[in-house]
Amino acid sequence: MASPETNGEEVPTRERILREASRLFGKKGFHGTSTREIANAVEIRQPSLFHHFPSKRDIMAELIDIDHSESAAVAEREAAAEGSPACRLYRYLVWDISFICRCPYDLTSVEGVIDDPLFADKLERRNALKRARRSIIEQAIESGEFLEVDADLAEKAIVWIMQGDIAETAGQAVPEADQIAQQLATFILRALLKDQDQLAAIKADAHCG
Repeated sequence: MASPETNGEEVPTRERILREASRLFGKKGFHGTSTREIANAVEIRQPSLFHHFPSKRDIMAELIDIDHSESAAVAEREAAAEGSPACRLYRYLVWDISFICRCPYDLTSVEGVIDDPLFADKLERRNALKRARRSIIEQAIESGEFLEVDADLAEKAIVWIMQGDIAETAGQAVPEADQIAQQLATFILRALLKDQDQLAAIKADAHCG
C-alpha cells in the first residue's frame, strides 16, 4: 500500500492521521467520527492508529493545540510589546491569518468542542488568546487610535472573521496565504481606526517591526 506524498515527499503516518482526522471532524463532527473511519481514511489498521494516538480525544487535543498554542503566544507577545497597539494588532492578525491559510489541517471543528468537558485542560489557552486580543484592542482604544467601540464585541468580530477564513481554507494550505492575511487584517483595521489616514503608516510600521 503506497503512502500518500506531498511535493514528492512521503508524509509520516502521524501527520496523515492528523490531516485525515481533521477533515473527518470537520465533516462529521468530533463525536460523529470513529477511530475506525480515521484509520480507514489513512489506510492503516486501528492498532497502528492507537500506536500514534492513544485515543480519538488525543487527536483532537493536538489539533486544538495547533489552533491555539502558538497563536496565543504571538498575541500575548504583541499585547505586552511597546509601540502602536493598532500596529501590533495588525502584525498579530497577519501572522495568525497567514498561519490559518497555510495550515494543512481542517480546524473548523475546534471551536465546537473546546467547551466540551473532555477538553477542559485546553480551555485556558483559548481564553488566553482571547484576552490577549482584547487587551490589544483596549490599548488601541485608550491610545485614541481606535474608535470607542466595545472591546469584547470587536474581539468577537475578529473571531468571526477568522473562523470564516478557517472554514474557507479548511486545511487546503493555500499558496496566497500572505496576501489573504494582509487583506483581512487591513479590513479589520479599517473598521476600527479612528483616523483612516493612518492606515498606510500603521501597516508600514508593522511590516518593519
